Amino acid sequence: MTTPITHIYFLLDRSGSMESMRDDVIGGFNAFLREQVADGRDAVMTLVQFDSGNSHEVLVDAAPLETVSPLTRGTFEPRGGTPLFDAMGTLIIEASRRAEVEDGRETVIFVTFTDGEENASSEFSKDKVFLLVDERTKKGWTFVYLGANQDSYREGGRVGFSADSIQNFEASADGTAMAFMSLSKGMMKERGKVRAMMERDVANFFEGDKEAETDLRGKP
Repeated sequence: MTTPITHIYFLLDRSGSMESMRDDVIGGFNAFLREQVADGRDAVMTLVQFDSGNSHEVLVDAAPLETVSPLTRGTFEPRGGTPLFDAMGTLIIEASRRAEVEDGRETVIFVTFTDGEENASSEFSKDKVFLLVDERTKKGWTFVYLGANQDSYREGGRVGFSADSIQNFEASADGTAMAFMSLSKGMMKERGKVRAMMERDVANFFEGDKEAETDLRGKP
């Protein structure tokens, strides 16, 4: 029997406002990657970063996790504005094309990691992205949103992300580390279910375990 594959699409905001979190994001992403590699060889990753200079810079394209290079200060250089809708829409369409070729052989988990609200899109509107997310959710995709310096429930919710798959985090070293830790924990749970061919609730990625948000709410 062929081992079920999880495809992690990681959409990473590298707009200028991410500069204050640059090293924290690099460290958090690399820790997330190490943990996912250790969890087994049944996942691939597509990593795309975006800003107003390039809303779709592909760093990794459907590569086995163990072959993915860690982020560095050379590959993650914050700049420009936040064309969030363009970045989401473009990647969802590309992922949909691959899904048609794979014909159900991959389970898609689409992660958006950002510290700011949409402010620079020209090709995709909120409504267009919402329709794409809704369509793919009905096909079994899971959409995860991690956001700092914003109301992530409003920003993610208006493009169709489920509240149970959204999490706010503090734009600090500890907050960013906890966001990636929570993401990694949820991802391993989902991969375990895919591996065992168990039923999944595609709209409830975190299953109530939102450590980074709990920490943020506890701040004075």
